[in-house]
Amino acid sequence: MTPLGEKVRQKLTVDEGELSDWQLDALRKYIGLTRDGKVVFQVERSKLSQRHRILLYAIGKYLAHEAGYASEPYVTVEELANELGLRFTDTGIKCSELWREGLLLPTEKGYRVLLRRAVEIVLAELSEEESEGVIRRSYKDMK
Repeated sequence: MTPLGEKVRQKLTVDEGELSDWQLDALRKYIGLTRDGKVVFQVERSKLSQRHRILLYAIGKYLAHEAGYASEPYVTVEELANELGLRFTDTGIKCSELWREGLLLPTEKGYRVLLRRAVEIVLAELSEEESEGVIRRSYKDMK
């Protein structure tokens, strides 16, 4: 390998499954995890779009699995609908849209979030909405 190739490997190689500290800190503004693997919203859910609720929940579930809090890294449409208070049919349609966008990956048992891409996109979108005053922090859901 050339010296340039080695520099490229050292400086530009990223692990798709890794998140930076700033990304985890930014996510903490929106979700938290309990030791039994539940995803807890740190903002009023009603202020989040269905898209953002699903993505944040799927991200949280994946991270709960990584932390050893949840047994599975994926979410089912039924779980999303029940946990987020959404209609089953609407949730399935939204998951299909998120799959076509490359943010969720269908598995045999549900959907797994494509972590790095989903985090980058959802944080950018939420940051924009927050700057417009659409999202306000609430501790109602922290219980």
